[in-house]
Amino acid sequence: MKRRFLIIFLLASTTFSNAQSVNAAIDKGNAYYRQQQYSLAEAQYKAALEKAPTNATAQFNLANALYQQKKWDEAHAVLKKLKESITDNALKEAVYYNNGVVYTKEKALAQSIDAYKAALRLNPDDNDARENLQKALTEQKKQQQQQEQQKKQQQKSSSMSQREAEQKLKLLQERERQLQERLQKSGQKGNAMPQDW
Repeated sequence: MKRRFLIIFLLASTTFSNAQSVNAAIDKGNAYYRQQQYSLAEAQYKAALEKAPTNATAQFNLANALYQQKKWDEAHAVLKKLKESITDNALKEAVYYNNGVVYTKEKALAQSIDAYKAALRLNPDDNDARENLQKALTEQKKQQQQQEQQKKQQQKSSSMSQREAEQKLKLLQERERQLQERLQKSGQKGNAMPQDW
């Protein structure tokens, strides 16, 4: 009986020790993050995740450190994994919000709009998400208007090109006619070259 107790005690102390080292790594990462040393923070969060792969705090903070380093694809991957594994709505809302911010930086407005909407469904009182959603919608509308203008300009320039081509063709036909007339007047009717078009 003592032996079993001892084994359980050792397991418990190992788990407690492991939790302490995970928290210590997260704390170090947070300190580096506050000092804007994002690559060092990233390393600490990854060290914490090696010991506790499902630690939501380490995953969330890692995504933030990756975002700060403009490693947006990696940040998306971490946030996606975290989003699928957490049940806490407050944290899930923060994950959606951060995903929206990353998508905005990547100019993927449709995805950022979806992410902000998901964040607002979980927390309708999040003014930052609402504000960012509005900005993304405004930017998307602006992009659509620019695309429409470009399309109209392309259509206009292609129709002008067609008009110019018709004018040039008429000019060439007129020159050909004038050349034929000069040749006829000079008496070289038989040597006129046939049209080759």
